[in-house]
Amino acid sequence: MLMFADKEVQARLLKEIQELYEKRGKLEADISAVDAVSKLRMEKAALQDIDAYKNLQRLRSQSS
Repeated sequence: MLMFADKEVQARLLKEIQELYEKRGKLEADISAVDAVSKLRMEKAALQDIDAYKNLQRLRSQSS
């Protein structure tokens, strides 16, 4: 009886470990996706800043 209980506990623990690894993998994938979106937003904002600066310089040179 003790061997049977040990095998049940081991099987349950292995299943829980597998589920935790799956959750970890999903979280890592989600973090990577959010990180990629964040980088794209920063790049877009930087490009907008560059365009605004160029336009400002162009307007300044035209008014001179």
